[in-house]
Amino acid sequence: MNSNAPILNHRILRLHAENAAFVAAQHRLGQDGPNFSLIDLYDLECRLAGHLDALSMAGGAGLELVLENLTIAQGFGEVLAPFHVALRQRPDPDLPALLPPEARPWDQVAALGAAAASCAPAVIAERMRHWISGDDPMAVWIALDVCGRHRVDPREHLAPLIGHDDPRVAARAMQLAGEVGRVDLVELLAARAETAADPTLRFWAAWAAVLLGDRRAAPAALAAGLGPGTTPQTARRIAELLPLASDAAMARRWTTDLLDHPATERWGVLATGALGTAGALYWLISRMDQPLVARIAGAAFCRIAGIRLGPLSLELAEFPDDPDDPVVAACPQESFIEGRLYWPDPEKLTRWLGDNRGRFQAETRHLLGAAAWTLQPPIEAAAPWQLDQRALALEIATRKPGAPLPNWHGAVVQGDRGFTRLW
Repeated sequence: MNSNAPILNHRILRLHAENAAFVAAQHRLGQDGPNFSLIDLYDLECRLAGHLDALSMAGGAGLELVLENLTIAQGFGEVLAPFHVALRQRPDPDLPALLPPEARPWDQVAALGAAAASCAPAVIAERMRHWISGDDPMAVWIALDVCGRHRVDPREHLAPLIGHDDPRVAARAMQLAGEVGRVDLVELLAARAETAADPTLRFWAAWAAVLLGDRRAAPAALAAGLGPGTTPQTARRIAELLPLASDAAMARRWTTDLLDHPATERWGVLATGALGTAGALYWLISRMDQPLVARIAGAAFCRIAGIRLGPLSLELAEFPDDPDDPVVAACPQESFIEGRLYWPDPEKLTRWLGDNRGRFQAETRHLLGAAAWTLQPPIEAAAPWQLDQRALALEIATRKPGAPLPNWHGAVVQGDRGFTRLW
């Protein structure tokens, strides 16, 4: 008898397959959650790794079960699991030899990137070299995404890929240029922000150019990308970043325009929080009696003031029913964020602000209760919650265009003094 041979229990393996898909989806949402901390993500990452290890060790039976899950649903987790298992079980570098096309849908390509990024270097390193210089657009996209998730600069490969024939690849290359601080590409990106025919390419070119220090054409191009038809993911990215790269007068005018339209009001409130002026605090309180924006206004207030409503008992005693908000309903991530925010109590916050008004300086951008310019990396030291780390990462990146964007999605590790991130 070989005591090292795995004993396969298909019922247990099926649970591993189902749980891997669920945990992967929760982890993805939690990375931008308003109430997720490093320890929460560490727990999810360990659980996901355990499920994927079990499926990978089970050989063909493990891969068969995660592929079977794909016949039921094609969500983020259902796509991530088979690709990760296939990468660990099969030596082939080409995507068609790893999995059939139906297991690699373009609309869930982010799951493929996450699956590859979570593999050990010995599993993925040689494939990365093959993918990034190859002819398969999906393989190139995955290679770029792995670089972005680990903040690795692909050097000479990056500039040509910004002009790739496949707009999905070009967009991911533009995003990566901003993530890794490629200031040598800022003029190319700024030009693409003005001239690209594809609105998605214009957005990513402008987003990256702003991160890399362009303060001429790129901010205006970024502002033009937010309107009633903008997807929630893109709208949030613009509303978070543009106030950090614009003069205060321009940011206020742009924010006012957003607030004048019901379809963009949410992003105007979010941009007000990103602008971070002390004078906006009373205005944010005035919006808290409007159900559609009450919670996002409370979150913007807390972002500026550096407080949390729950621990200070500044939330409503009874939470109302969720309003029917088409903007939130259109995006699982935005719905996840909204559902985990407290309902603020305007009267309690007015009293709190009256008692604490002296904390805030006029004509100064505030973030997490401090003058924004005083906050320094590492982001997890100053901001324990994921959505706050996202805001602080953008703040730091706009100050140092040549440095990588701090990675609030990086893997969490346990150190001698608590939890931190692998960069």
